[in-house]
Amino acid sequence: MSQTPKFTHLHLHTEYSLLDGLNKIKVLAKKIKEYGMDSVAVTDHGNMFGAIEFYKAMKAEGIKPILGMEAYLHNAEEISDKNNQRFHLCLYAKNLEGYKNLMYLSSQACLYGFHMKPRISKKMLREHSEGLICSSACLNGEVQWHLNLKKDDNKGRKGYERAKEVALEYKEIFGEDFYLELMRHGIEEQQFIDNQLLKLSQETGIKIIATNDTHYTKQSDSSAQEVAFCIGFGKEFNDQNRMRHTVQEFYIKTPTQMAELYADLPEALANTQEIADKCNLELHLGNPTPPSFKFTQEYAKTEGLDFTQDSEYFAYKCREGLEKRLVRIPKEEHTKYKERLEREIEIINSMKFPGYMLIVWDFVRAAKERGIPVGPGRGSAAGSLVAFCLEITNIDPLKYDLLFERFLNPERVSMPDIDMDFCQSRRGEILDYVTDKYGRHNVAQVITFGMMKAKAVIRDVARVMGMPYNDADNFAKLIPKELEITLEDAYNKEPKIAELIASNPLAKKVWEFALILEGTKRNPGTHAAAVVIDSTQELWHKAPLYRSQRDGIIATQYSMKYLEDVDLIKFDFLGLKTLTVVDDALNLIEKRCGKRIDFLSIDVNDKKVYETLQSGNTLGVFQIESSMFQGINKRMRPSTFEDIIATIALGRPGPLESGMVDDFINRKHGKEPIVYMFAELEPILRPTYGTIVYQEQVMQIVQRIGGFSLGGADLIRRAMGKKDAQIMADNKSKFADGAVAQGFDRKKAEELWELIVKFAGYGFNKSHSAAYAMLTFETAYLKTYYPREFMAALLTSEKNDTDKIVEYIEEVNQMGIKVLPPNLQKSELEFSVAEVNGESCILFGLGAIKGAGEAAINIILEERKQNGAFKSLEDFLKRINPTKVNKKALESFIKSGALDGMGYTRKSLLEQVEDLTEAAKNSQNAQKEAMGSLFGEDEEMTRVQLDLQDLGEYSQKEILEFEKESLGFYASGHPLDAYKESFKEINYTPSNQIENLSENSKILILGRIEDVIVKFSKAGKRYGMLKIQDLHGSVEFAIFEQMLIQIEALDKETPIAIKCQVQEQNETKKLKAEKILTLKEAKKETINFAIEKADISDPLLVLLDSNTQSQSLQKLREYALIHSGKRELRILFRTQTQELEMVSGFRVHSEIKTALSELQWRN
Repeated sequence: MSQTPKFTHLHLHTEYSLLDGLNKIKVLAKKIKEYGMDSVAVTDHGNMFGAIEFYKAMKAEGIKPILGMEAYLHNAEEISDKNNQRFHLCLYAKNLEGYKNLMYLSSQACLYGFHMKPRISKKMLREHSEGLICSSACLNGEVQWHLNLKKDDNKGRKGYERAKEVALEYKEIFGEDFYLELMRHGIEEQQFIDNQLLKLSQETGIKIIATNDTHYTKQSDSSAQEVAFCIGFGKEFNDQNRMRHTVQEFYIKTPTQMAELYADLPEALANTQEIADKCNLELHLGNPTPPSFKFTQEYAKTEGLDFTQDSEYFAYKCREGLEKRLVRIPKEEHTKYKERLEREIEIINSMKFPGYMLIVWDFVRAAKERGIPVGPGRGSAAGSLVAFCLEITNIDPLKYDLLFERFLNPERVSMPDIDMDFCQSRRGEILDYVTDKYGRHNVAQVITFGMMKAKAVIRDVARVMGMPYNDADNFAKLIPKELEITLEDAYNKEPKIAELIASNPLAKKVWEFALILEGTKRNPGTHAAAVVIDSTQELWHKAPLYRSQRDGIIATQYSMKYLEDVDLIKFDFLGLKTLTVVDDALNLIEKRCGKRIDFLSIDVNDKKVYETLQSGNTLGVFQIESSMFQGINKRMRPSTFEDIIATIALGRPGPLESGMVDDFINRKHGKEPIVYMFAELEPILRPTYGTIVYQEQVMQIVQRIGGFSLGGADLIRRAMGKKDAQIMADNKSKFADGAVAQGFDRKKAEELWELIVKFAGYGFNKSHSAAYAMLTFETAYLKTYYPREFMAALLTSEKNDTDKIVEYIEEVNQMGIKVLPPNLQKSELEFSVAEVNGESCILFGLGAIKGAGEAAINIILEERKQNGAFKSLEDFLKRINPTKVNKKALESFIKSGALDGMGYTRKSLLEQVEDLTEAAKNSQNAQKEAMGSLFGEDEEMTRVQLDLQDLGEYSQKEILEFEKESLGFYASGHPLDAYKESFKEINYTPSNQIENLSENSKILILGRIEDVIVKFSKAGKRYGMLKIQDLHGSVEFAIFEQMLIQIEALDKETPIAIKCQVQEQNETKKLKAEKILTLKEAKKETINFAIEKADISDPLLVLLDSNTQSQSLQKLREYALIHSGKRELRILFRTQTQELEMVSGFRVHSEIKTALSELQWRN
């Protein structure tokens, strides 16, 4: 039996050559092993995105990984030169020095050499060639490019002699480590230059190597790669003008196939193996070095201290912070706090994390010094007294029985993970601070990669294959709505998929391509929160850097999963809109009442605040404003801060579906007995009425009954969370044995274990819940005691969301507070509180006025600030700059009502606006003349001459329409206000509730005709797009010709009812109009509809993780504005160790799920 020849693939693209390479790394590793190869290289286009994943996967299969890159190169001196010519060349790391040079070159290419592609210069290559091997790459390599005289696109090619000069130039740089690359794919141009390369090798002594430009795993995947191309370039597969390959040879060939292909050149195969033998890079991955705080000595010296070690300064700052905290803590508890702090300090120092803690302390301190709102804490860090003393968090862990071991487990060495919330609008300032502090290349955000998941890949491929949109939509809708579902799972669960594939040849082709492309990386992005900081050296020493061409953000090329492997630690900087709302409200209160509220001085068990919660009046209250939470609060009637903590933890699908919420509420109100299996459980479970709600309770039970340490109990908690059956089984007997050793009954202990296992999966991180409960309490307190300021701040926070503004204004009206249009005399830039006619009201901000212009508004506010309120319209016109506050701005002010109270009607002002602008200009000219006169400014000379006629006022309808035009909504009423009472007699569905209804429900839509657009079908028939406006918003749907004729004949101002059927299209509820009714007829109509399980006002969850790319996040923000609705958009963020639910600050319509189908959603 002949021996398999040796061969190493040196020119290979993985899926990280985005939408070009299709080799999935784990599959690739197994295939290389299957083919008997013991080494393989990665040469992705212009990046090192997949280097560490590739390295680890190959090592796991016993294969030597060769890390490389197919770089883009230009010949200009400066890397940033914008010439369009670029060549390919392959670089391989022989050793650690070569790897570092590769990371440096890749970083420089992405940061400073990007022009269509990330490029390096030959000058840079000369300076950073040590430890690198170079090959001449493909037909786009510089040597081959000059040789390829057959290709007319090669403008400037100079033939053999220039190719020889270039080859010798590379040999000068790399010496014996430069090779000429020969490829045999059957491409005519390659065959043309084949002999020339061999001649060049003979004449220069440069060795030739044999490679295969590998882009996909199997030859049968070639068409799928073409589809990926089309997805990337936005082309259709059948487009004759798209870029396409002429051969199907870019797959992983076996050593035997390569030996046969190069049978005439055995030396080329030997030289290929020579490169593989030269490359012996060994990376020491994992076990990251804890970061140091660069400024310990500098800071200590400033404070008159002689500390040189992080551990010393860290302990000092902790103890100093505790003394400040103890002022608010009873003296009899001081010893307990001091002992806990010393224990935490000891653990943190022993784990070598004081530098990490100081870095976080420093940027949190910097934020507070700059007046940037910082959250009370999030995640497990709230369980640390050290974090509380350093003012990283603002929740007392001892007071609420939070566990340090949940944050940092001394029995499981892992890096600490502190997530920080900052004011959403000022988060960038903190990123700027750390960048300035540590260096531009010492701080970076973290790259993510969008993936082609089941539903999204069907849509992508269907579009490329030319499938009609509705067919593609229906195909994608067959994929069940399950998290992380694969196409294979979908096929097994939904029989209609098999039926469609069997009956529709195009659907079959889409399915086949989608199966190949599913799970591949699609595009790069930036993680929403993660930031890496290295205080000792620039980051490229550990990870290559990347710059987003969309927003200029610098990120690591390695994704979150591989950061610790390369000795990088991440910090999370999150933006939270609620912090801005609270800060804005406090500023409004301080301005109006002359005092700054200190929440640390407020009783968190304030009875009136809990009355607000119990009433369900929690719209706008952090975390608990949805109807689901309103319902829970009404039933639970929370009466303590512990109840708020529990409410946040319980308001999730798992606890709701398990019955935990019902148990909790019934036990709280004495409807069910509270039974403790062991009396020792009472102190642990008393705050939650005997129900296991928190992960910390699981840990405490395992410690108290099973005899585990808290560190050991945390390991059990983790295993339960991951549903690791083996670890659970191993520890069940250990738990029972420990219980017996402490005098507990074994059978009861085993029963308790099963109970723990049952509820552990639903358990929530109490530290996170407690920290967020603080924000819940603060917002509820503000709504209770300062409702005007709080609601004004809320309105400001949602100023770009019309639907949300309408909802909040409706809430404000129900609270008995007036919301008035903008007022030129009293309004600020944003929503504010002011006395109007002796009553405290909320005023629209001038910034809400469309068309007024920022310059005009700023001039008015500054003039008012410097010289006081405007005495009259004439005074206003005299004091403004008419070039800034021009006719357009004045029209917008008038339409919005901002000039009300100046003594003229809106109609008189708007229809004589030319007179206003003329008077302002004349006054300004007079002032200029007066300034240059001998006698100075004369009051009479500069007075505004205004002689307006009283033209009466517009109708209420016209006033409201002008308000909607200038503000985006009605400010002083609603066109349907006169019909409110009669509407109550009709069983209609508000427009904002349609998404909540089951398909095929029959409903009535009630409102006025806002708009009707006539269109024509392909058959030439008329139809209409009808927009009906009700008291809650508007809804649009198609109507056929007969109904269109009826609509056209109706009075547009008289409300009508339309009976509709609810349908689902593109995963969004649509309406099919059936008949038009008068209000009288509507009162008699019998309507039956079914409400879906997911309430429309329940949060809509989007799942994000470390692989979510920044373009998806930007798209999420943009689409959240486009698809605004009633459902709160929350982010369920998964890390390697936990799942955090975060608010986004947006309210959306469920149709966003379709628009962003590439993301994972949960109702």
